[in-house]
Order: sequence, then C-alpha cells, then structure tokens
Amino acid sequence: MVHSLLPLLFLVPIPDFSIAGCQQEISIQIPAMQVNVQEFGAIANDDKDDSEAIQNAINAVSEHGGTVVFPKGRFVIERRIEVQHNKTRLLGDHTTLYCPNSLTDVYGVNRNWSWSSGFLRLRPRGKSQTLGHIVANAPDGSNALQVEWEDMQPSVGEWIQLWWFNDTGDDTLFSWLYGDAVQSREYGKELQESKARRVVSWFKVTSVTDDSVELYPPLPMPAQVQWNVQVVRVPSLRYCIIENLHFDFKKTTYPGHLKEKGFNAIAGNALVECLFKNISTTNADSGIILGGSGFTTVDGFITHGRYMHHPICLSSCSHCLVQDFALNAPHRHGTTISWCSHFNVFTDGSGNELAMDSHKACSFRNLHQNITIYQSEQPKQPLRSGGSAHRGLHSARQNVYWNIKQIFPSEGEPFHISYLRDWPLGVFGYWYGNREIVMTPKREGQVILSTNIVPSEEKSLLYRNSSNR
Repeated sequence: MVHSLLPLLFLVPIPDFSIAGCQQEISIQIPAMQVNVQEFGAIANDDKDDSEAIQNAINAVSEHGGTVVFPKGRFVIERRIEVQHNKTRLLGDHTTLYCPNSLTDVYGVNRNWSWSSGFLRLRPRGKSQTLGHIVANAPDGSNALQVEWEDMQPSVGEWIQLWWFNDTGDDTLFSWLYGDAVQSREYGKELQESKARRVVSWFKVTSVTDDSVELYPPLPMPAQVQWNVQVVRVPSLRYCIIENLHFDFKKTTYPGHLKEKGFNAIAGNALVECLFKNISTTNADSGIILGGSGFTTVDGFITHGRYMHHPICLSSCSHCLVQDFALNAPHRHGTTISWCSHFNVFTDGSGNELAMDSHKACSFRNLHQNITIYQSEQPKQPLRSGGSAHRGLHSARQNVYWNIKQIFPSEGEPFHISYLRDWPLGVFGYWYGNREIVMTPKREGQVILSTNIVPSEEKSLLYRNSSNR
C-alpha cells in the first residue's frame, strides 16, 4: 500500500490513497421504492415535532430499502432519528431539520455527547463474531492471509474487518506504528496497558479456502502473529445515502470543552459504502461523527454559526473520503482523525483557523491535500490537536499534508509551524501562503518539501479517486 507517486522528483514513499471513498455511483443500489415524509404526517414550517412521522417514513422502506423524500421547508426534530437498514436514502430539497433541544435535554446528562451520537443516527443491528485468526506473518500491502478458522468462514464478496492487538509488554505494534525515531515511553501509558483492539480495518473477501483468505484492499500495515490479528464479521450498514439536509440548532452559548450538551447532527457507526452529500449545520456542537466505518464519502459539508467541538470526526475509520468541505464555524477540533484511523483522505476543503486535528491514539497514513486555511490577525497553529495525555503522540507514521495554503489578513512576520515533533515519519509538501511559512523537521525520517512554493497542477494532487470497485 505504499509507493512513490513522485519517484523522479522526491524519492519519497507516499501511501496509495486512490481508493478512499465509496463507489462513485452507489445510488444505483437504492431500490425504486419511494415515500414522502408528508405521507406520514410531517408538515413543513408548522413548528410542530416531526420526529415520529419521519421515523415512520424511514421504517416504511426498511425491509428492502428505498428513498425517503423531504420536501422544501423546515421540519422539527425533537428526538433522534434512526437508520438501521441497508440501502436507505434520505433525500432533501433545500430541507432544514430544526433541532430545538440538545441530546442532554432529551436523553439526560452524558459526557459522551461531547464526542458521540447525533439527532440522525445510522447504526446496524447485531453483534460481532470472530471467524478466525492469522497463523503466519503477512507483509505490509499483502492481499493474502493464512488463517485458522474457528467455526465458519466468510463468503466471497462479504465485507469483514481485521483487528490488530498490541503485544503488551513488548509493544512491537506501537513500534511499527510510530517508527524507530519514537521511544517506547512516548507510546502512551493508556494504550500500552490496554488489552483492547488497536487497529480496525475493513476488507472485502475476494477468495477463501480452508486455511486462507484473500482480501481487498491490500493490508494497510503488516499482520504479525504476535499481534493476534483476527478476522471478524461485523454488522454494518451498506449503501445508505443522506443528501441535501441542513441541520439547524437553537443558538446557545458554547458551554466549554467537554461540557457540550449534544447539539450534534449526524453519527454513523460501522458504515461501509455510504454517502453523505450536501450536508450543512448551524450552531452545532458536532457535525458528522463516524466511527468504525470504511469506504464512506462525505461530499460537500459546510458548517456555520457558533463555536463547535468536532465539525467532522473519523474514529477507527479506514479509506473514507471527505471532500469539498468548508468549516466556516470556529472550532476546537476541525478535521479529526483518531483511534488508528488510516488511509482516509480530506481533500479540496477550507476552514476558518482550521485545525487539522490528529487526536492521538495512533492514527496513521491519512492524507490532507488541497486545503485552504483562513487565518486571523492572531493566527492559530493548523496542526493543533487534542486527545488524552496518556494516548501517546498526536500522530503515528506517514500522515501526509500536501498543498496547504494559508491566507493571512495582512502581511507580517514568518509563521512558524509548531507541534511537528508529534508527527513521526510525517510528510509535508507545498505549504505556502501570503506570509513565509517556516517548517523545521523535528524527527528523523520526517519529510518537509517545497515550502513557500505554489505547486503546479500536476504536483498539487496525491489523491485522485479511482473507487469503482
């Protein structure tokens, strides 16, 4: 999965990000059945709660899939709306979903509202099942694994996950994730002591035998026997589309970090081949929060209004694509990657004082490219990031930041990029703006290329979508 896209220019190993995102035309997977929320009693612009009517419309297409149509206007949402079945499409038309309450108002105080759940929640039903574990090492980028099956095998065409665990005490998993320039004391006590899975990645089964399996895409990292790599059947939602919806929240004063009440728009868990298109928020705490998802696209996401916590967050996600976004609302964490998220792409986006947040816990091999950051008179660091102090460095290996433009309101002193010590084996290319950008490598193996140079068109892109699978 690692190759050099620009070998003649730089001889820099760049991960292959080309397959991030869902299939380009997943709408053909949605059955023809179509219902309108008005048929179930939802009335636009009457300031009455439409939650039950909208949920009933979604339930009406749940058996086989279909489209739930929202006409123009404003609908009131006073409790969570759930999508729990494949091939479900929610299709708006300049439609606003107004949420007058927070999750705290509806469901009670819960610290988790600061980073989870939303008034539209997509999640599958069912429990995960371990199918087998590997019995031989496989190199980085391999497609084939030798497996000892426990009691059943996956089917060809099925989506499954691989789970990697740290070999506690030896910590060789963290050694690979961070690279040789990072000392073991920097891995993070919480993660070193944890027995939980560390890396989670989605794959489609292309071949299976009594003692092996072949997968697509290639492995995002090596699979070593000492890491107890497991093949797991995980319930997922496939081919769900949420399109043309604006989430409007009652304007409130931001209560402070980790005191958010849960004015959250969308939360999705275990999504595969799903699409969020033309989604926007006003006065939200969090916008789109995806967990344990893969090959899912967020296309055209915009934030407005007051200060936010997480505009968009990918946690334990692989091969997701976020494109054409504008994070206009001020925020603490902007484009967040966390919990070993990998091979995700953020491209063609912008943000006011944007934070490209690598939220500790070993996220690796993700790409930010073609990003414009609008700075203020007191510019903020674009790599400022959050995460618990006991979860190691902000970033694991080979996170790539390419063609990053910063626009300052006036000319001034050179702007020095901070926090680079937390980006081992990071790759930074073509950072520039209307002030001089100063970037100095802080780790052996870190690569900084062509600062203060505007790239030509052919050099500006590392990712080009090829996700027709």
